[in-house]
Amino acid sequence: MSESTETIYRVKIALQLSFIVWVMLVVFIFYATFETTIKMYGTFLLLFTIVIFTPFLPDGTGYDEGKPE
Repeated sequence: MSESTETIYRVKIALQLSFIVWVMLVVFIFYATFETTIKMYGTFLLLFTIVIFTPFLPDGTGYDEGKPE
């Protein structure tokens, strides 16, 4: 794997982890702020969003750190 490919792969992983952290933060703030009915609809919206975007996440098989070139 070339140097640029490895860098791009690591940046993609970092962005995904950052996205997960921001989503968790937004969910915690959402649940601390709104009432019960809105929380229920928000939960359904969050689950729907996860179902829609999960197929587009990488499977993690494109990078092998232990393999020297």
